[in-house]
Amino acid sequence: MWLRRFALPLAVLALASCGAGREVGADERLAIEQVLAAYAEAMAEAYRAGDAERVATVATGRERQRLEISIRELADEGRALRPELRSLTIESIERAGHTSVAVNTLEIWDLRVVTLGAEQLVSESLAQENRLTYSLIREAGKWRVLSRLLRTSSAGS
Repeated sequence: MWLRRFALPLAVLALASCGAGREVGADERLAIEQVLAAYAEAMAEAYRAGDAERVATVATGRERQRLEISIRELADEGRALRPELRSLTIESIERAGHTSVAVNTLEIWDLRVVTLGAEQLVSESLAQENRLTYSLIREAGKWRVLSRLLRTSSAGS
């Protein structure tokens, strides 16, 4: 009798709670937006300075290493990237675990490749649209970029 009386309400409560944990609250969303904006600026500065440590406060060691490799490969070719962010729009945030999220963004960048030293323009792609997926992890109460994956890119002018 007890089971019949409470089975339906318990089932409804269980189903409702399944999706509830996947939502990201307003405070968390704001913190995620802030760390992505800070990461974009720090990444652009890292490319300009040739120093991946510029992202140290907003990215994990794994992401810093990925960026370091990219900067080094360009330098080995005698080139450097000079990115400028025009806009960053968060399209979705999905909880991947208790302390991790996946964030899909649309970013518009002006990208210029220059020669190292002389800063002569080699190529440019203005208003390049990039769709990315970021993996973020919360460590010691702060969100940090774990990885960044370029999903699609539409060449600008």
